[in-house]
Amino acid sequence: MRVSKWRLHLSQGLPFYYGWVIFAASAAVSYSSRPIMGVATLSVFLVPMTEEFGLSRGVFAGAVSLGGICAVAISPLVGWWIDRHGSGIIIATGGMITGVCALGLSMVSNIWAFYAFYVPGRMAFASPLELGTSTAVSNWFIRRRAFAFGALNVTQGMGLALTPLAAYLIITSWSWRTAWLTMGIFALIVGVLPALLLVARRPEDM
Repeated sequence: MRVSKWRLHLSQGLPFYYGWVIFAASAAVSYSSRPIMGVATLSVFLVPMTEEFGLSRGVFAGAVSLGGICAVAISPLVGWWIDRHGSGIIIATGGMITGVCALGLSMVSNIWAFYAFYVPGRMAFASPLELGTSTAVSNWFIRRRAFAFGALNVTQGMGLALTPLAAYLIITSWSWRTAWLTMGIFALIVGVLPALLLVARRPEDM
């Protein structure tokens, strides 16, 4: 209740439409948390992790597929929650899962630990973060919905393009464990609190 009142007070003091705050919070997640568990990012870790653990590349592909299957299984539940309670908690939860899983991946020592942390992260990538951000923007825009969706896709594309590059630079400068650790901390800082504090379900709720 206090958070809702704070959002209302903030919206009344802004010189622009509050929907752009919703867009900014969604874009922050699309730029920070979601790309971490993308295939493009994982591919940067493929060589150093397979060499250290002596794993085949098929093992990595299996983790991606299993995470996608889990995302399909939970998507109806995620959609039901968003309809009833809005996207804020779902987005924040997805960002938190991604951050915690990335931190866990920095400490794995065997294939089972890798699956235990990557599969939930991939599941959050493909379901809560995808459905949550797109629904949040959709609920707050009508006349400029196409423009807002287009801008959101730009942030997603930038995240998917820049995150693998950042991971590569960290890996070459330090190690793959440091890269997972850094991205996990970044996801927790940028991808959780803004969504939790700023994202309301729809304008009518305020």
